[in-house]
Amino acid sequence: MGLLLQPVTSDDDFKELIECEWTSYETPYNGFKEIYCPTLGTGPNAREESMKECQERQLADHKGDATSHWFKVVDSDSGQIIGGAQWNIFHENPYVNGVGHIEATWWPEGEGRKFASMGMDQWFGPRGKRMNKPHVLLAICFVHPAHRRRGAGSLLLNWGIQKADELDLETFIEAARPGIPLYSSHGFRKVEEYCIDPKIEEPSEEWKQLKAKIPPIPWTFMWRPKQGRYEEGKTALP
Repeated sequence: MGLLLQPVTSDDDFKELIECEWTSYETPYNGFKEIYCPTLGTGPNAREESMKECQERQLADHKGDATSHWFKVVDSDSGQIIGGAQWNIFHENPYVNGVGHIEATWWPEGEGRKFASMGMDQWFGPRGKRMNKPHVLLAICFVHPAHRRRGAGSLLLNWGIQKADELDLETFIEAARPGIPLYSSHGFRKVEEYCIDPKIEEPSEEWKQLKAKIPPIPWTFMWRPKQGRYEEGKTALP
């Protein structure tokens, strides 16, 4: 069975692509999914309806962002999408005016939205310090759990690395722990570890329930220098 790397060019692709994203982030559990793509409601159709909202929102974000480039990995025998990635190419500093507050409007108003918005700000905040220059960013990357260790992740990574080298740009990843070995093998270096952990004084019962459902989310800021050239003690970290 062969694997094909292809750009995502049609709206129809997004339905299967985001279905794959959800399954990938559920195995193993990725807490950030519950902030960015939550399953809201408890009825029999809650997951399906929440996924549809996420598909529509991510598609709209992609179409409205000239820096966004989505790719899929397809199993050549089955035609199934088994992985995907969103790369962003910034030819200029995107954070001249800072990162700004991100309101998680996909959550209903209330404690859930407040919790998710705080998590989004903790996620994006470090970008203003680390990524305040032209660069290439791997924003999202996932592979279906049934198709891991077949090389799909490397296909998705190599596109962005080659593009960064063509443009002579640094490359950044905000890595979940399961992805660190793959990224390290492609020349990315650990720069800083941080955690998404929304906190408030005197939390309500609803907030406590959210904390129980979405425990602190550890992330590692990773970086690949221009052309992958790094000299210990000489190359400055971002």
